[in-house]
Amino acid sequence: MKTYPVLSISFSFLWLILSGIAPAKAESWIVEEGRANAEIVVAEKSTRSVRIAAGELQTYLKKITGAELSIVTSPTGTMPIKIFVGESAAAREKGVDAKGLSRDSFRIVSGSDWLALIGEDRDFTPVEPWSRNHNQWKNEKQAEWEKLAGHHWNNPVGSSIYKWYNKNLDFWAYDHRGSLNAVYAFLRDLGVRWYMPGELGEILPERTSIALSGIDKTVEPEFKVRGISRPLPGSPDNDDAMWYLRIGANKQYGILHHGQRHVLEHPLQRSSHPEYYAMLGNGKRDNEGRTPNACLSSEGFINEMVAFSRTMFDHYDIPIISVMPHDGFIHCQCDRCRDQFSPERGAEGQSSDYVWKFVVRVANELAKTHPGKKVFNGAYSTYRLPPQTIDKLPDNVLIQITNGRPIREMDDETHQSRAELRRQWLEKTSHPLSVTLNYTPLTNRGEYRPQYWPHVIARGLKDCADEVWREDVWLSSDKGGLHHPGMSHLNPFVISRFWWDATQDIDQLLAEYYQLFYGPAAHTMKAFIEYSEIHYGQLGTDGEITKEAIRLFDEAKAAAPPQSVYGKRIKLVDEYLETLRSRATQIRPNRPEGLPSFRLIDMEKEKWSDARETLQLDGKIDEAFWTAYSLQGNLRDLQSGEKPKYPTKFRARWWNDNLYLAIHCEGEPGTRPVIGTDRNNDPAIWHGEHLELLIETDQHAYYQIVINPAGALVDLDRGVKKEKWHDWASQAEVATHIGDGFWSVEMRLPTTASDEDPLHNIVGHRPFRSKKEALASGKGTSLPWYFNLYRKRAGTEDTETTAFSPLGPEATSFHDTLKFGELYVQ
Repeated sequence: MKTYPVLSISFSFLWLILSGIAPAKAESWIVEEGRANAEIVVAEKSTRSVRIAAGELQTYLKKITGAELSIVTSPTGTMPIKIFVGESAAAREKGVDAKGLSRDSFRIVSGSDWLALIGEDRDFTPVEPWSRNHNQWKNEKQAEWEKLAGHHWNNPVGSSIYKWYNKNLDFWAYDHRGSLNAVYAFLRDLGVRWYMPGELGEILPERTSIALSGIDKTVEPEFKVRGISRPLPGSPDNDDAMWYLRIGANKQYGILHHGQRHVLEHPLQRSSHPEYYAMLGNGKRDNEGRTPNACLSSEGFINEMVAFSRTMFDHYDIPIISVMPHDGFIHCQCDRCRDQFSPERGAEGQSSDYVWKFVVRVANELAKTHPGKKVFNGAYSTYRLPPQTIDKLPDNVLIQITNGRPIREMDDETHQSRAELRRQWLEKTSHPLSVTLNYTPLTNRGEYRPQYWPHVIARGLKDCADEVWREDVWLSSDKGGLHHPGMSHLNPFVISRFWWDATQDIDQLLAEYYQLFYGPAAHTMKAFIEYSEIHYGQLGTDGEITKEAIRLFDEAKAAAPPQSVYGKRIKLVDEYLETLRSRATQIRPNRPEGLPSFRLIDMEKEKWSDARETLQLDGKIDEAFWTAYSLQGNLRDLQSGEKPKYPTKFRARWWNDNLYLAIHCEGEPGTRPVIGTDRNNDPAIWHGEHLELLIETDQHAYYQIVINPAGALVDLDRGVKKEKWHDWASQAEVATHIGDGFWSVEMRLPTTASDEDPLHNIVGHRPFRSKKEALASGKGTSLPWYFNLYRKRAGTEDTETTAFSPLGPEATSFHDTLKFGELYVQ
């Protein structure tokens, strides 16, 4: 927070205020012994946020003192003191206005008989066509938009902007709210705190009098744009929406994520221009996937993206356009794109030059017609590292780094590596950076661990305050509000305070929080929260650490009377910890003896360099990539473990953070396998012959991938609620081959150690059999993965079912994770 004090309160006067002793003149009191001595003055035609600000000031002064101040549009002369909220003629008479203030910044100034709470205020007005709800866009506005644009494009502004408007409270997330921020700062100075949405989350000081003190300060936020995904400002719950305002969040108007999708996802683009889409390893264009990616060498697509951007600039007057690829990025394998792949740069840099060259081409074209507008792209996925062939990005390009500061890692190495990544990107641009923080995987994806990272957050924000203009924090979703607010409020609260003042002491901020929010349980909740932050990585997997966290919480729970406000706050945390308590009794159960293990051949070793070059994903598994080393696994009867009638053999490799599988399935000569479907994600796949791979990594339990002889694929994330199983896409490349009396599969499964995009790829560190082997390799500290591979000959009379790790005669389901075999690289 940039604060410019001119006149501060004297220590003697401050002592008078805190002790409740009145100054000599009655006019020096805004409220005296529960009696209003002031009125709130706003302009007759004030902005939306000023009207909210005046109401908030009136409400909270009454909550604190019992006195209700009137809201008027000009001084009435009946009250000794005037409080000016927002710019007005009356405030200008005192020499106070918002000139020179940046977005959302404010001034708090007082005189002998007045106080001004004034900031930079502006009402946002949306541009038509825009939808008031999801169905209206689909049923009415999309056609209007396409007629206007002259192209088959989706519309990221008009179709979803309604989410950022609150009908109940009448405000847009895009409004500028400086005067409202001034009111909240004034109330915080009086001791009001909003730790969590709703009355249970607020702290009110007890006093009957409030003095008018001498003050003149200007405050600017450390971060210009302070985005947070939950609570939504458009939430129908007023408590959630008001908390969004009270923590000082805002929103950037424009498109800041995955802009290519709005061109590529339109069904008529898919059918009319397949050449715009990335080519997969099997030679097919990816114009049917849920998250299609582009061929970034396609001149047609480049021209389409430029045309789309110009239309959005011209019609909606957005300042920034995203040209960022879609989630689950796929590097196109066409002749023009394939050679731009750089595997030597690792998983975070292998497509950097390819993607950023595309960004530069589009940006240069847009600079010719819209020199004042900006082009935006994220440093994300396989293009997270800076490009090596571009010394400096064009001046109209803005960079966003996904998880550009640590989100939950305490270690110095992570903090330093993120700082180095920011430094490298700052060398490529003359602008500060934007960062997105993806906390979304946590409570959305079967998470059970306490989620507290106040020290990580504070350290990260201190580190990057001078380098970043925008933060976009994605939290776990629960309709419009926070998910499990009793626990999850602390992280966004700390973030919001450091957005405004990154120099403050986190331990002082927390000490006040523990005392005010948890009262008699302050000490024990501090111990629980800070233990959970330090040991987050082991909670839920290390039995002793998990039990200690639960013990610390139980001490805190016992310290506060259940019916007290403190007990009610702790109860909300207790409700979330139910799953962790259950987990504590199941951690690292003893797996049955005799379970099989399988070793992945590490194709990154130099001795396999020639064999690596032979790989072709055509389903035939006859190249040296597979045959140069003969280690293979066999499937046995699911229940008996005996050799089956129709054998299945598989081989597996690890290369460039990809898991490769080759599977040979024998059948009846002269008879083709029964095929349930040739379409991806079609439940009919289970009605024919198919393979099922179930895989549990060190970071996630577990994934399910189903393949059939036609190459159809179904991928599911079984570690989340059932309704979200299909949200995940493995991004697998699959090729199949059907011969006489057999069929075979080749498959590449991309993996990543980062959970910043949990809806794509297998999330897990490179698997090793022991921590010693992992450390010796220099590749990380991961332990083994666990898996099972099944084959079911559904649609035939025998319906023979086989497995790598048989389940025994009592088996009733494939999904017995304790019977999974071990998978590791050696």
